[in-house]
Amino acid sequence: MTENSAESRTLDGYTYTTKPVVAEFGPHRLAFPANYYDDQIGPAIGGGVGLTLMWPGLQAAPPGTRPTRSMADHYRAIGVLIDYVDAVPITGLLERIASTEAITPEGSVTRRDPTRRLDLRIPQPPQFGITPYAVDEKKMATYSQEYLKEFGELPIRNPQSEKDWYVERSSDGKVKTLIRCSQPDDGLDGLVVEGDLLVPDGARIIADCTHDIVDLNDSISMTIRYPRVLLKDWKAIEDAVRTMMARYRIR
Repeated sequence: MTENSAESRTLDGYTYTTKPVVAEFGPHRLAFPANYYDDQIGPAIGGGVGLTLMWPGLQAAPPGTRPTRSMADHYRAIGVLIDYVDAVPITGLLERIASTEAITPEGSVTRRDPTRRLDLRIPQPPQFGITPYAVDEKKMATYSQEYLKEFGELPIRNPQSEKDWYVERSSDGKVKTLIRCSQPDDGLDGLVVEGDLLVPDGARIIADCTHDIVDLNDSISMTIRYPRVLLKDWKAIEDAVRTMMARYRIR
């Protein structure tokens, strides 16, 4: 893929190009090449901006390839949702995402659910340069008894459906990166890496990851989604997104 504005492809009467198309985020303006957008045309009306990067190069697909994308290319497509955050402070946003305080009543039993709170999880040895946080089963046992006392039944829990959490912190201890991944299916991620391709491994489902980061200076949040088999590349993916945001900023 090049970013030569003359590069184009006409499909079903529409000419797809790499020409820059402006997206606005509050006071900020970024001009991404058209083929970076999910539809390879431009931002959606009235919502966040969705972009797609293709693994392993972590760049946009050639213009005009979205409508005819193969399943093999769907597997390696990395989605990036970008939003301007002004309804709440951007500072502490990731901590709020990793908590129950914004979505449960103050003092409620459900606010103390250890599966949904980072501060109640236990850090584990790093994997791929990022720290996993496991559910504290002792706290879970206490929570279950409190829930039973309050509601007359134990909380419904399926550990297989619980997300695996991974966190990178800044030098001051704040959450810098929050990744939550669905669990493998009997040890299978759903896809395996074969060269530059992601190939099904026979699992019933494809485990995926939701990767949240923020730009504190510009009050912008970025949510990145990709197959769990690419978790090993989380840092390269995050760096590619941040580089893209800086590269195409015009205001």
